[in-house]
Amino acid sequence: MCAIVDNDVRDQVFGSNSQWPAGRFFLDWLSDGRGRLVVGGKLLRELNESGDFKRWLRTALRRNSALAFDDDQVDAETEAIRARQICRSNDAHVLALARVSGARLLFTNDGALKQDFMNPDIIPGASGRIYSTNRGRHTRRYATQEIRNVTKTHRSLLNRSDLCAI
Repeated sequence: MCAIVDNDVRDQVFGSNSQWPAGRFFLDWLSDGRGRLVVGGKLLRELNESGDFKRWLRTALRRNSALAFDDDQVDAETEAIRARQICRSNDAHVLALARVSGARLLFTNDGALKQDFMNPDIIPGASGRIYSTNRGRHTRRYATQEIRNVTKTHRSLLNRSDLCAI
């Protein structure tokens, strides 16, 4: 199965001092060959700002734990999504990568991106699933609740085999 990691949770997964068991659980899933990270376009450029991620990616590409999609293809799809003006989030580049790669699992804590990712008008076909370390909506009145530990939902999502077209 394949997945996308949004830049907002990059350090939870790839940070050398991560205090997020759910992030480390996700990294273990990628690293032991059960999962595969898809990258490309603007998201890859964002993720590459972390030295920890860059080191992990070099090894992962050799071990087939990651798959890089053509930046030009992902960037073109990003522009096509932006032109439709249907996104709530400012992450058309993440949605474009999902469309190009077929990945239907996204690790993010961005509420607007979560809504976009599960919108069948943006992500057609199999319904998108979200792996997250927060719960609830984030407004001035209600703060999100952090979920640092691995939950039953986290385990269930990473045991699925139907969230990837490749």
